[in-house]
Amino acid sequence: MYSKKKIIKYLILILAILILLVVLLTQIGDIQKIFAVFGSGFNPLWLLLCIGLIFAYCFVYKLSLIILVKRQYKHLKFWDLYLISGSEFFFNAVTPFSSGGQPFQAYALKQKNVSLSDSTSQLLLNFLAYQVSLNLISIICAIVYFNRLHSDIDNFIVLFIVGFSINLFIMVLLLLLGCSKLFGKALIGLINGICKIKPIKKLVGDKTASVTQYVEDMQKAFKDMRKDMKIWFLCLFTKIAANMIYYCVPFIGFYVIGHPITGQEFWYCFALTSFSLTTTIWVPLPGASGGVEFAFLVLFKNLITQGGASDPDAVAQSGMLIWRLLTYYFVLGYGLVDYILFDRSISKDMKKNELTLSEKEIILETDESINNDSSEESNENKEVK
Repeated sequence: MYSKKKIIKYLILILAILILLVVLLTQIGDIQKIFAVFGSGFNPLWLLLCIGLIFAYCFVYKLSLIILVKRQYKHLKFWDLYLISGSEFFFNAVTPFSSGGQPFQAYALKQKNVSLSDSTSQLLLNFLAYQVSLNLISIICAIVYFNRLHSDIDNFIVLFIVGFSINLFIMVLLLLLGCSKLFGKALIGLINGICKIKPIKKLVGDKTASVTQYVEDMQKAFKDMRKDMKIWFLCLFTKIAANMIYYCVPFIGFYVIGHPITGQEFWYCFALTSFSLTTTIWVPLPGASGGVEFAFLVLFKNLITQGGASDPDAVAQSGMLIWRLLTYYFVLGYGLVDYILFDRSISKDMKKNELTLSEKEIILETDESINNDSSEESNENKEVK
């Protein structure tokens, strides 16, 4: 499995990001005021509800990959796939642009005798379901609340448009790659031409082969999807449900600190959470750290001000802290536990296989000795005769 040293490096990185979060709070806010907000209104029952939502989100989020793999490999255990799917939370959280989850999952599925071709197809369809769900929710929220958002964050609306456009571009690119062989060939030709430019070739090397493989994998994934569209739409439904649960966390989070947002603003709060994630898709740090916290504060400050809070900055910062600790650090830890449990199960399986092999060797050796003994006895009988 992945080396322990690598996992330790990841954990050190996360600790550094947590320190970055604390530094960010000290730079843009007053820590004493944040502690005062927590001290005056903290409610542990609402916190338990938040944690319950996170567990519900994690469970529903995992279902899509499990459904896709079980469609072809019905003999695989639900628990093994549950752990493999959950490991994504950890590896995506510790890698730039959330890029670490799929490579590990492909590796883990291979340990369960899922072919690389099949696992790649299933992971790409899973990623596509996530991207479509993310964009569907963002588009609906933007249509309903764009005018209000524009008036609330007039100076930062460009950031939202850029992030929203990047997210939409990724989804459209995936759909075109899967649906159009002509577009795939055009993209391969474009990458091949770009990689021939000497400065670029020196910087990133020739990526034509890897892009060609990705296009072929995506087109195979779409071919598989067309065979059973109901399964993919079921996966899309689970991703939409998971994201909707996830976007409810900030609303409950403000109840945790004793500064609830009115029920009339629930869906706007939901939309702002979607926008917080959409606008920071381009941030290269693990978990979009720095960018996502800033976006949350910018977006939620006006809503909290409109709610009549005496210190909207401190309340927004406290709400952001609760939200980030639960949806990033807690989920990251959850994914790490899934990875450790899967690692142990694989180690146990390997030991069982070793025992089975040794038992076979013992049986073979016993059979050989019996055969040798019987042959010796027959030889002795012949000599007596």
